[in-house]
Amino acid sequence: MKTNAIAYLLTKKLKNIIKQLFNNPARLIYAIVILALIVFVAISGEKSVDENTVFRDPKELTAGITALYIVMFSLISYNGFKNGATMFKMPDVNLLFTSPIHPRKALFYGLFQQLGTSLLLGLFILYQYAWLHSVFGVNFIQLIFILLGYSLSVFAAQLTAMVIYSFTSYDDKKKKIAAFLFFGMIIAYALGLVMFLLKDMNNVVPNLVTAGNSIFFRLMPAGGWIGGIINGILVNDISIILIGTVLTVAYITSMTILLSYAKQDYYEDVLKTSEEQYSLASAQKEGRAVESVGKVKVGKTGLTKGEGASAFYYKHKLEERRARRFILEPVTIVFMIISIIFAIFMKNFGIVSIFAYTTYMQMISVKMGRFSKELAKPYIYLVPESSFKKILYSIAQSFNGFLIEAVILYIALAFILKLTPYDVIILILARLSFSYMYTAGNILVQRIFGTLSSRTLIYVFYLFSVLIMAVPGVIAAILVSTSGLFLLSQYVLPFLVMTLCNIPITLLVIYLCRNVLKYAELK
Repeated sequence: MKTNAIAYLLTKKLKNIIKQLFNNPARLIYAIVILALIVFVAISGEKSVDENTVFRDPKELTAGITALYIVMFSLISYNGFKNGATMFKMPDVNLLFTSPIHPRKALFYGLFQQLGTSLLLGLFILYQYAWLHSVFGVNFIQLIFILLGYSLSVFAAQLTAMVIYSFTSYDDKKKKIAAFLFFGMIIAYALGLVMFLLKDMNNVVPNLVTAGNSIFFRLMPAGGWIGGIINGILVNDISIILIGTVLTVAYITSMTILLSYAKQDYYEDVLKTSEEQYSLASAQKEGRAVESVGKVKVGKTGLTKGEGASAFYYKHKLEERRARRFILEPVTIVFMIISIIFAIFMKNFGIVSIFAYTTYMQMISVKMGRFSKELAKPYIYLVPESSFKKILYSIAQSFNGFLIEAVILYIALAFILKLTPYDVIILILARLSFSYMYTAGNILVQRIFGTLSSRTLIYVFYLFSVLIMAVPGVIAAILVSTSGLFLLSQYVLPFLVMTLCNIPITLLVIYLCRNVLKYAELK
């Protein structure tokens, strides 16, 4: 009966999700839009290929996929040294944990639940079908397997994070040993890759492909094995599929057993993280600002610089330092890796198409940063400064992250596309202009909709808004590129004109939305 109870919970939850979808018009519209976009991408991808199309070597794709899986596995597993990861929600904690169900069976319920969540996290991969099909001949079934591989690597990483947290959270010595092994392995792989590339710097891209398909990376736990499975599917190699499958299944099984037999009751391990995530989700729905930072290293206190509106800039810098976060968020790193992989395979199409793709990926990840948190507090409304000035200082803290992201991305693309230093500098400036244009788009959404919770309406409005804002710069760049004018290189003048168009448009939108700080639109 207890096993049947778990099956009942899973099937009942699935039925409720379907019912909520049809009972909630906003969710239904959102699902239809998502599905329609996937169908559109699939149809456009099919039309881009004919019988004369010559596809690239699939080993290039499998090397990039393996790198993506390994990076995702490493980033998520690192959570085990901070606050772990949870496979449960607060209703599970309140009801399932208190029911007469064996902890191991409840654990399996959490694992199945997490598999579905991991699958949703990789949904963006389906939108890569058009270029993957036209460049590598990947069919939609193979793309589904790539999505499943991504979801499986995320799931394995979350399980690993929970195991690391369960065995090390109560013992600093064990945590140091685990961290030494974890980071030691990553550093060893990174040094091995660098040494391999230094042998022949004239063929960096071919050597990256060779390294990505080598046994050296295939042995990387979880990410490398799952990458091997996808490699076997794409090149029809049954032996690689079987080896990767056996290793992955054995790893997930061993992690599950370790978690269920951990000295600490895993109920206690997931309780804190579940409560934290629940409070964050509730705060977002209610328009409150709540941030999870775990243990805060206070260090220096007080603001030694800034007065008036500029105090918000230094305040945000201090908060970021205390939160001890990486400058780049994991989702930004993933999109950068995807952009670099795209550039490797599409380099023959030139920098314009690659810049357009990387800018599109950037649109998904750019947010308002800490400015969105200030909107739910009274202080920014009370400071006797102009609203326009307060907004500019509040979004200025994001500059470091935008700059570092642009520098890393376009220096990497410079090696791939043989760009000049002038090209790299102007592309970095162009990307920075789009970063703040997207930030202005988010401020525009906040100004128009306030705390409206319809994500479908907000996303559609945001998408069309930033497209309209970008049109003048794109048109100006096209006119300059067709005029024959030249400055340092063929790309400098068009991208410079685009940047110069983006800046005043961004400032104008922010200025027109300045009254977002005049009236506090709270629920």
